[in-house]
Amino acid sequence: MSSLLDVAWLIPFAPFAGAFLIWALLIIFNRTMNRLSKPVSFLLALCVAFSTGLSFALFQKDLSGQLLDWNLNIASKQFHLALYVDRMASLTAALCGLVVLTIMLFSYYLMERKKGYVLYYVLLGVASGSIFAFTLSGNLFHKLF
Repeated sequence: MSSLLDVAWLIPFAPFAGAFLIWALLIIFNRTMNRLSKPVSFLLALCVAFSTGLSFALFQKDLSGQLLDWNLNIASKQFHLALYVDRMASLTAALCGLVVLTIMLFSYYLMERKKGYVLYYVLLGVASGSIFAFTLSGNLFHKLF
C-alpha cells in the first residue's frame, strides 16, 4: 500500500507533463498538431483520468502522508513546496478530476475541431494539473497571499 503513496506525486505531474508535451509539439509542429486533434484530446484525457483514478485509489485505501518536501530559493526568496495526501484532499482531487473529465468529454463531442481546439485541450490539462496541485498542497498557495 505504501507503493501507492510513493507514486502519488504523479497526480499533479501527469496532466502537467501531458499538457507541456503537447504544447511544445504544438509550437514546433503547429499545422500537424492541429490536424491531430483526436489523439491529442485522447492523450490529455488519459493523463487526467490517470490522476483521477490514482486519487480515487488513495481515497479508498485511506492513505495519508507527505509526497514532496522541497525548499526552493528563487531570487533570494525562500519557498517551501510540500504536497500532502489525506482523505479529504484525495476526495477533492478525484471529484475535481471527474469534473474536468466531463468537460473534456463534452468538448470532444460538441466542439468543432478548428484551430484553437488543441490549445484549448492543453489549457484544460494545465488547469487540471493546477487544480490537483492546489488540492494536494499543504501550504504552498496559502502562504503566497
